[in-house]
Amino acid sequence: MGRIPSWAKIVLFLSSYSPLFAIVALRAHDSTHSVFGYQLEPVGIGPVELSYLSLGFSVLTVVSVVFLALMIRMNRTRQGQLSEIEHYRNRSDMFTEYLLVYIFPFIVFEFSNIYDVAAFLVLFLTVAAIVIRSNRLFVNPVLIGFRYRVYEIETEHDRRILLTKQELDGNDMTLNTARISSDVYITTR
Repeated sequence: MGRIPSWAKIVLFLSSYSPLFAIVALRAHDSTHSVFGYQLEPVGIGPVELSYLSLGFSVLTVVSVVFLALMIRMNRTRQGQLSEIEHYRNRSDMFTEYLLVYIFPFIVFEFSNIYDVAAFLVLFLTVAAIVIRSNRLFVNPVLIGFRYRVYEIETEHDRRILLTKQELDGNDMTLNTARISSDVYITTR
């Protein structure tokens, strides 16, 4: 894949926040907001009434997770190349760190008024800029649901992040991998 387009980076970032979006959608299901003097009442969808905020976060959750699944599937089915792994370190702890540092603080926001929503968006956009520029897009808690592990591996030529469903065990392993971004690889079939 090589270089990931900017729009794809944004969607990948959003997928890492899909657990938070689902929580916000649930918490804001019946909230009403006033925007420029216009009252936004919840919308009836079948027997359930949802606020526009809840609806928006629900759509964002589904679209971003589906995009992540498609991107992973597309890369896993590529030809790939053999990589000899000399050393590895399980970095699945990065998922927990991500949850605690980047998602948990957002849960305390109240979404009852438009100013709290605006404050949430400012902080969220700041975190987005940091995560996207630091190439941590693939430390994504949704990948746990897809049964992936994250390893930091060393090959003869470089150090990489590897996403795999396999548990690495042993020394001097050879895996078929495909490049997702500058230093992130995924095992292929």
